[in-house]
Amino acid sequence: MERKRKLLIKSVAVILLVLNLTGCWSAHELNKLAIVMGVGIDKSKNEEKVHVTVQVAKVAQFNRTSNSSGNSSNSAYANLEQEGGTIVEALENFTRLLDRRLLYSHNQVIIFSKEAAEQGISDYIDFFLRNRDTRLLVWLLVSDQKPNEILSVPPILEAISGVKIGELIRSQQKISIIPSVDLREFVTNLMSKTTAPVVPIIRIQSKENQTTLFIEETAVFKKDKMIGALNKQETRGLLWATDKVKDGDVFISLENGKEASIQVTRSKSKIIPKIDSKGVNITVEIETEGDLQEQSSFEDLVNPKGFNRIEEIEEATIKEEVMRSVERAKQLNADIFGFGDALYKHYPQKWKSIEKNWDDIFQDINIQIKINAKLRRNGRITKPVVPKER
Repeated sequence: MERKRKLLIKSVAVILLVLNLTGCWSAHELNKLAIVMGVGIDKSKNEEKVHVTVQVAKVAQFNRTSNSSGNSSNSAYANLEQEGGTIVEALENFTRLLDRRLLYSHNQVIIFSKEAAEQGISDYIDFFLRNRDTRLLVWLLVSDQKPNEILSVPPILEAISGVKIGELIRSQQKISIIPSVDLREFVTNLMSKTTAPVVPIIRIQSKENQTTLFIEETAVFKKDKMIGALNKQETRGLLWATDKVKDGDVFISLENGKEASIQVTRSKSKIIPKIDSKGVNITVEIETEGDLQEQSSFEDLVNPKGFNRIEEIEEATIKEEVMRSVERAKQLNADIFGFGDALYKHYPQKWKSIEKNWDDIFQDINIQIKINAKLRRNGRITKPVVPKER
């Protein structure tokens, strides 16, 4: 009897489990979706509308690599354009056109035109923050050119240009050339009362009959509006000050017009705020280690004296980059470093009397930069190869 009872209990349990099993009610049917790989946002000729470009993957050709343009029938993607009074209205127009629902979970990048960025992008990013399919880690970019032109540059190795742009951002981030910024980081800085958000700038470069994309400079925002840009050197200074240099090279000038390059192997920086009778002071401390990667002179630098000289020149080079970024930030009156947030964390009570006048205080803030550079290794050779005289 006990055996039958246990068997009955097991049978009932199995039946209940089976009854609770359901199909994938939220599953996506691929033939009913348009997979978005990139989004471009621009102002329309009609000032009341927004011009939106979406790059969608062609599922049938997804695994093929093509050197043709984005709108070619042989391409693995298609760039489509619509306009609307809002982002949602424009995107709904795509759904009507394609008879498919746009899926944003694979989207790599959102590109804003400079014109749209200068007029403010809060209204544009609201949808992407609310939509459940949108990744908060999607990259943000600003472009001098039209976003649809950027998305139409054919990739060389990847099948889809949106994927290529994402890889380009990651590679530039690894060698510390740009401040890679995703949607989450931008919104975090946007919600800060003092920190000015930044976004990398992407451009089209045509050289020797080949068109490519490159990312080098940085757009600076005040609240949600672009107010200016940092050049390459100023961008690098921003990265040093905000602890975002983890790899890459430091190029230094030696005597007689010769140069050397140091590969960064470790770097750490911190912002130290201080309030005293003289006012607000900020100290930026940067420690970096690196290896001698290349030198164009025949001079023997692999000795204590030579290493010390290289370290001094490297420190001066880094300090110059940081100072340039500070000067540019003051010109724009934009706290791109997060100095205000650092003050708030260290002096929450005193910050209350500073906060309202932070824009004025930032202009006159005293900033001290301390660099400690160490050269660790010289590579496989100790002396440069010098040709012997006959």
